[in-house]
Amino acid sequence: MRIGTIRNAGGERRLVLGATLGGTVLLLDARGARAARGGPALPHDVEAVIAGGTEALDGLAALIDWAVSAADPAWFADPDTARWDIPCRPGKMLCAGRNFRSHRNEGAPAAEPTLPTGFLKLPETLLPHRGTVRRPDDVTEMDHEVELAAIIGRPLRDATAREAEEAIFGYALFNDLSARDWQKREMQEKLLLLGKNFPGFGPFGPWIVTRDEIPTIADVTLRLTVNGEERQKGTCADMIFPFPELVAHWSRIGFAPGDAVAGGTPEGVALHRKPDPTPFYLKPGDVVRAEASGIGALETVIGGDSGDAA
Repeated sequence: MRIGTIRNAGGERRLVLGATLGGTVLLLDARGARAARGGPALPHDVEAVIAGGTEALDGLAALIDWAVSAADPAWFADPDTARWDIPCRPGKMLCAGRNFRSHRNEGAPAAEPTLPTGFLKLPETLLPHRGTVRRPDDVTEMDHEVELAAIIGRPLRDATAREAEEAIFGYALFNDLSARDWQKREMQEKLLLLGKNFPGFGPFGPWIVTRDEIPTIADVTLRLTVNGEERQKGTCADMIFPFPELVAHWSRIGFAPGDAVAGGTPEGVALHRKPDPTPFYLKPGDVVRAEASGIGALETVIGGDSGDAA
């Protein structure tokens, strides 16, 4: 199932579901369709869907079937014209660093690590599909990283890899935007925070696709283009630590429903372009499109120095 969040004309967050009508995937307004059908209450937002587990998903699946059969256009919207919000609001997002072999080796080749390492992405960085992110005045090396993020479906602590896999609710696209100039300065001190956490540096969504829709994560292909030019491409088979291992390892911190774990990025980032990465860094006006097979696409516009993340 595809689950997302949009905002209506009044700015209210609305739960939407992916529904195929006449061969086209449309947005089903879950609240409107449920009000028309009647029956038992259903979750009104993605956070409640995640918390509701299998029972909530079964109820929404039945609603989709009923709405498609009734085919009332009042309940459906075009995803290309919707005002998207981030699909859910993670309390924390943990991001794996250099977790694809191709990315780990595109700079200076390095031995594979013995445990996952990474960094935090603050919730304030998260940006919806088709959002515009401001490039800060003092950032000239703005980079992209197409990633897949696992969304945690239930409380989890000190889990095994099997328990961690079973706790994954679904997956969403994520673009780990990075200020490489700041990142390099921070990493000289063996630290990393600001270089990953400027406002809007975490495009996220638009869909969460439930785990049952993606039986083999290793087969998922990640791709990123800038203004239509391909910059990154790779499959999740290249991950050093697959999602169950990442989630299990970091479950020592403790996860709540809706938290997210990003799995890393394939090769092709601007930082490691040779001989000169400068032309490949993101600039105002660039349109960045991150894609994952079976999941969808996430677009971001890079704004000028006077713009704001939106």
